[in-house]
Amino acid sequence: MQPKVSIVILNWNGLEDSSECLRSVMDLEYDHREVILVDNGSSDGSVKALRSLFPSITIMENRENVGFAKANNQAIEYALEGGTDYIWLLNNDTVTLPDALSRLVSAAESPEIGLASPLIYFHDSREKMQFCGSVIDWENQRIRHIESLEELADVDPKENLSLWGTALLMKRRTVIDVGYLNEKYFAYHEDEEYCLRIARAGYRCIVVPEARIFHKNSRSTGSNDAPMQVFLRSRNLFFLWMDTLRGVDRIRYVPKYLAHIVSYGGSLKGKNLPDSVEACLDGVWNAFRGMGGPRNTNIAMPAPLRGLFRFLFSWHPYFWASLFRADFARIRSDLAKRASADRKAI
Repeated sequence: MQPKVSIVILNWNGLEDSSECLRSVMDLEYDHREVILVDNGSSDGSVKALRSLFPSITIMENRENVGFAKANNQAIEYALEGGTDYIWLLNNDTVTLPDALSRLVSAAESPEIGLASPLIYFHDSREKMQFCGSVIDWENQRIRHIESLEELADVDPKENLSLWGTALLMKRRTVIDVGYLNEKYFAYHEDEEYCLRIARAGYRCIVVPEARIFHKNSRSTGSNDAPMQVFLRSRNLFFLWMDTLRGVDRIRYVPKYLAHIVSYGGSLKGKNLPDSVEACLDGVWNAFRGMGGPRNTNIAMPAPLRGLFRFLFSWHPYFWASLFRADFARIRSDLAKRASADRKAI
């Protein structure tokens, strides 16, 4: 008999996306499954419409948007109580191929595997791959995206991979041993933090190249530079490594984080996105204060510190980023190039 799989889909003012996702789920070539849709406080009437269109699914309703992590945890708990063997977290802005789930489950049956992901392609450009896994660089506290299937094939099996929550297959045993998603994150980087915990617990994360889905990307929070997404990413990156590292490594990470923020904020400044720059600063302040959950605009970085960061963003941010990283070779190289350019201009 097939293992039971609970497919969890989040909905937030997304009737069109959720309908397309659910239609693809109904066409899956996998019989022993249930579908749980968690509505995150939508106000567009989509719950009523989806209940009518898909009467066989279970719908859990939240009065407000409680975030990606908490909403998924609600469904995960429900699924575990119902005796499920696997939980497949699936964004509502995805479309899956009919054989994706069966291929994922087949690949994940080995006991050392904790999480599995399909290949993720862009919905509007279906031959262009968006995600095929990331490598966890423990030494430098960074997560490096794998750029191609060839690179994925060359990854050492001993390397720890990180996966996206976009289409994350979780095993019952994994959740019981490692726990639930960290609700402090609200959204973004909670999937990476979970993968770090998985690796620490001795499980493997895998990408299954034979399984594919298509993703519309950032439908709930806007573009990658939208203020809400910038705030969450700026804050949660700090949470990610501070929650993972121990002892002096946590102290060593702080200048690396500041280097990232200066580069990130400088990029937003260069794109003339003042609201996103402010969101980045508030994300940093909330990170240092340990304030999780959704963005609270009443918790803002103090004016003097905000002014300092604005200066760093405005005046050669990559110089400051290199300085925070103690990358003096890069600084010398940049200064030499600048001096050479100045001589040529005379």
